Amino acid sequence: MKKVFFSLIAFAVMLTACNSNDMDEAASGKRNVSFFLTDAPGNADHFGKGHNPWTRFSGVNLDIAGIQYMAVDTIKKDSTIWTDVPFNQQTIAVSLLSNGDSVFLSDFNIPEDQVVRKIKFKLGKNSTVILSDSTTKPLLISEKSDSTLVIHVRNNVPKGKYSIMLDFDIAHSIIPGKDGNFYLKPRMRCFVRETTASIGGFVMPLRLATKVFVVIDNDTITTVSDIKRFNLFKLDGFTTGTYTVQFMPVDSTRVTFTKTVEIKKNRDVFLGKVKVIN
Repeated sequence: MKKVFFSLIAFAVMLTACNSNDMDEAASGKRNVSFFLTDAPGNADHFGKGHNPWTRFSGVNLDIAGIQYMAVDTIKKDSTIWTDVPFNQQTIAVSLLSNGDSVFLSDFNIPEDQVVRKIKFKLGKNSTVILSDSTTKPLLISEKSDSTLVIHVRNNVPKGKYSIMLDFDIAHSIIPGKDGNFYLKPRMRCFVRETTASIGGFVMPLRLATKVFVVIDNDTITTVSDIKRFNLFKLDGFTTGTYTVQFMPVDSTRVTFTKTVEIKKNRDVFLGKVKVIN
């Protein structure tokens, strides 16, 4: 009984603290924005028909030198200048961040009438790719490419604090060169976590690594099921609408199963166990 009593007190204190933080934020006329980084695993089609990129490399380390944002005033409709985000240069193993995993990058406060609409990544020179034989090679930035990446935030945002997920697209960011080198031409999408939904489940059979993807216009949201976690898959960043989820075993060149999913009011959809082959 004492344990229950003290637990209730702790829960009440936590709620009070959360409400206090929200009220403090509202009273100050500010809102807090957080940045997170995740990864869309390699797309087999990008490396040629029938070739899974993970047979060529097993990891990617992304050197992020700095981050900036540009906000828009929702009342005045004017934009701010590029502003630095509190962030120390670091190298992140982005290839470990998929199926719902992410890493916190930074957070900061902006006026409550502003929303972040552009994010700028400045990449360093220490990004690397780990090949399937465990050899590590540098990811070079070609003269035709830029080490700065600008991402547009197009989702609606809630009132108060919110968070933005930056989804690095490995498949279209790493270019194998004819000279044997690997080149980094970064591509990334983003979405507001509080106003989008996810689609997830488990692929059956459990040991069958499977590419799971949704094609939206010219964009593809993709992941590879994680056989180390009961073949879990999770796709994020969907707004209200109807989507076709496709399943393709990584050792195959054809889609073996499709599933139509409807997203309503930004509610996550869990498909349970999905049998992708007979």
